[in-house]
Amino acid sequence: MLRNILERLRNALEYRPWYTLSYGKLKLKLSFNPRKGTCLACGKKCWTNIHHWQYKYHYSEVRKQNRLALNYTTEVCYPDHQLAEAVRRLFDIDENIKLTTSNPIIKKLVELRTRAIKDGEMGWKKRV
Repeated sequence: MLRNILERLRNALEYRPWYTLSYGKLKLKLSFNPRKGTCLACGKKCWTNIHHWQYKYHYSEVRKQNRLALNYTTEVCYPDHQLAEAVRRLFDIDENIKLTTSNPIIKKLVELRTRAIKDGEMGWKKRV
């Protein structure tokens, strides 16, 4: 009985929450939550995804330094994540493409992409 109590106490003290993040085929465990819970494209508070605008690093580099997976990223809700995927594919085809649209979400995603690329070149910064 005492042994079980001590075992549970040890497990409770050693418990550290972790958060998951996908980087291509990798599933990473992070000790901090990379999500704030607010979509940067539409502003809704909801369950969000981390969208990668570029995959610049090899899996071996990301395994060694998990924070590299947060470079070139934006936090968006699921519907906006689908739009962001389409925008990324357009820019993969032609980096100098000029998008003209009246959709404010797509305009915001293009702006977020530009900012994420610029910030990614400087390295991951803690988001405030």
